Amino acid sequence: MNPRFHRMLSQGFLGQLDAEAAIAEAKRRWGPSGAVSVADQYANSRCLVGELRGGRFWILGRGSNWEAAFADSEARPVRASRRRAAH
Repeated sequence: MNPRFHRMLSQGFLGQLDAEAAIAEAKRRWGPSGAVSVADQYANSRCLVGELRGGRFWILGRGSNWEAAFADSEARPVRASRRRAAH
């Protein structure tokens, strides 16, 4: 587990069951590459869902909670990402 994600869990920012359910849902939607992350710099959309491919996290949805992040992923075009690298 990502150390920053683990720290947020231990400090009570995210519920353990909610995080585990989000991971399970990401894997259900996107297979083994499904993943979740937390963006510390965005207070209103800190829950990120997407795929971990080639050592990179591709954001497919972002929201203030896991449900909103998954809903955002459904509203985006296929393979869209707001944080795609410029190379």
